[in-house]
Amino acid sequence: MDGETREFLSWAEAEAGWRPNTLAAYRRDLADFATFLERRRTTIARVRAKDVLAYLRQLRRSGRAEATLGRRFACLRSFFRFLMAEGRLRADPTGTLDAPRKWRTLPRVPARDEVEALLGVIPHTARGRRDRALFELLYATGARIGEVLGAARRDYHGDLEILRLHGKGGKQRVVPVGRAARTALAEYHKAEPAGPHAPLVGSLRGRPLTRDRVLRMLREYAAAAGLRAAPSPHGLRHAYATHMLEGNADIRAVQELLGHASVATTQLYTHVEQERLRSIHAKYHPRA
Repeated sequence: MDGETREFLSWAEAEAGWRPNTLAAYRRDLADFATFLERRRTTIARVRAKDVLAYLRQLRRSGRAEATLGRRFACLRSFFRFLMAEGRLRADPTGTLDAPRKWRTLPRVPARDEVEALLGVIPHTARGRRDRALFELLYATGARIGEVLGAARRDYHGDLEILRLHGKGGKQRVVPVGRAARTALAEYHKAEPAGPHAPLVGSLRGRPLTRDRVLRMLREYAAAAGLRAAPSPHGLRHAYATHMLEGNADIRAVQELLGHASVATTQLYTHVEQERLRSIHAKYHPRA
């Protein structure tokens, strides 16, 4: 597996929160595409739209199902968009191509008691203070893991109870920070003082944390809490949005807090709540 593929899958697991089956499928898909490129004597950096189309035509001629073609295309589009965002490519070879339309899958959202259990097992140690600050902050703000890991101490204003986030495309937004997260940050910063340019939440040596490290931390605490599955960092973002909407928060406000360009993206979380209500109806209504 090359470095670009490894970085992409690491990002997909830690930040995008993709499930293990999806990650495994995408790993196979990218390996197959790499073999195709080798036969064409080209590289990722030189891929063009015609190469992607040739690959999909080859799959179709070999009898692959349309659903497989759709997944392969979705994998490549996500992969090339990631490389664009990381500054590895100047142009996305899938950008001008039409993709098959697919139903969006509902994200796996940790329940409130799961989040409480996860936070409840964090010990009162130097590392525990750091970890509690990080996870309380993710759940309190609904921020993407990259936004939190990229935040500096100067971005946080405890007296105003706000945090400035640097989001996708260089966009910035300001989000409120709740009491529990403020308390956790105050305890962490008091024990680990640093300058304004230091990471808001960093390693014990004051360096930026990595997505992989955060994912391992979540798995460790989920196991300690007895959870069936460890939430991803993005799962805490899902939980933030869903639990806000469950509490009757205005969807436009949640959209702004999440930094979504379109309310249609935020509406996905209303579908999660509808699924929960349907399951309750099916379980308790006598004629369901």
